This record gives sequence, C-alpha cells and structure tokens, in this order.
Amino acid sequence: MRPVRNGFTLVELLVVLAIIAVLAAILFPVFAQAREKARQTTCLNNQRQLGIAIQLYVQDNDDRLFFYTSLSKPSKSRTGVVVRKERDLPSQRWWNLLLGYLKTRPSLVCPDDDLPTPSEDLKDRWIIPRSYIASRAAEGLGLAQIEFPAEAIVLTEKWGHYEGDPAKIIGDTWIEPFKGDFNYHPEIDQMEIAANRHSGGIISVFFDGHAKWLKPQVLGASKTLTGCDLIHAYPLPFYGMCDKSDAGCTNNGDYNICNHFTYP
Repeated sequence: MRPVRNGFTLVELLVVLAIIAVLAAILFPVFAQAREKARQTTCLNNQRQLGIAIQLYVQDNDDRLFFYTSLSKPSKSRTGVVVRKERDLPSQRWWNLLLGYLKTRPSLVCPDDDLPTPSEDLKDRWIIPRSYIASRAAEGLGLAQIEFPAEAIVLTEKWGHYEGDPAKIIGDTWIEPFKGDFNYHPEIDQMEIAANRHSGGIISVFFDGHAKWLKPQVLGASKTLTGCDLIHAYPLPFYGMCDKSDAGCTNNGDYNICNHFTYP
C-alpha cells in the first residue's frame, strides 16, 4: 500500500503562495482605485449639495451671487459693499451663507484633502474644516450678467498646501485666476491652488447649481470655465482683477491665465 499523505509538499505550498502574491498584485490596485472613486463620489456629492444652496441663495438675493467680503474703501467687491466691522465678517463668509440654506449640513471637506483649512463659523470660532474655495471671477454677479451659467464656476477645490509642503499653508477663501490660481504645472501634474486631486481632475460647482469633474487642461483652455470672460467683462483694475488688456491692470504678467485668451 502507498502511504497516505497528510499535508502539502513544499513545492505545492510555494505554488499556492505564488498564486496568492500574483492575485494580490492584481487586486490591490483595483481596491485602491475603488476607494479613490468612492472618495471622489463623496466630494462630488458634497459639492452638489452646495450647488443646491447656491441656487436657493441666488433666488433669495435678486438672482445675484454672494460677494467678496471687504473692510477696505473702496470695496474689493464688485458690489461695492464694505463690511463695516470685522466682527460682521463671519456672517458674510460664503460657506456660512450657503450652509444656512441646507437642513442637512454637507461636509465642506473633501475626503482626499489631508489639510483642510480651519474656517470661522457664525460665532467667529475657527472650527469649520474647509476644502472648497469660491471663484472671484463670478463674485457679486447676477444671472443676467452671466452668458453661460452652466460654465461659470462658483466653487471648486483647493490644495491644503503648496507643492506638498505642509509649511506652506493655503488658507485662501477665494480663488483668483488673474493671479495664476488655475495655472497648471504638467511637470508635477498639479495646479497652482485649484486642486486636481481626483484622478488628475478637479470637481467644481457652477452657477446653475450642477457639479462636475474636469481635467485641468480642459479648464485652463477655456476663458469661460476659468472665468476670464467674466473678469474681462466686469474687471476691478484697481485691485488687479483684470486681464492684460485692461487699463490699470496690475496683474499683467504671464502668471495671469487670462492673458492667454482673446476677447471680442
């Protein structure tokens, strides 16, 4: 009689381990992509909720978007509004205005953001973490002033720090294309301040309330998506919110992405 085998041979065990290693090498990247896709979906849903709030806010404010809060005179806002006291600033911050329109408070944090900016609540407590940033190109404008509402970015994502350096914090509340904030650096596949953190793309909310994912190359090639058409049409040259063709524009260097477009 042949002896009964009670276990695996060393060769069989090695074959099984090799198969497991191959499967792990194949499946782990798939699992990582699935987790990233889930985080991207969460970020998209956050911004869709904010898009709803934008629509509600605009309807209650004569079809006009919130403004850039300014203590200075003349005002840095297109609206000319000057906030009289610093203690009144929190109530006019765009996130506090929008969150007030939603019963269920959406997160202002993208799950892929490892350094969200602490921002003030209505009581001036810096306890609201924030990954999103509003566009100066559209601030203070009314629906009648925007030719393509479905292409006018109102909110988008920002990096937590410059070029991955935790010491260089980005705490901006408004993104400014006329200062190079939408500029794309292909050598590191990264935008300047706008954050293309989702498979190389960036999620944004538009004036009509919808949100979608865009590649930075697509965004940067469009004077409408960047908001440069709005900056050209409604500039504030004294504060540099303009393109190079505007008299008195102080941001006329190559970093001003609006320099690269022609206007009618």
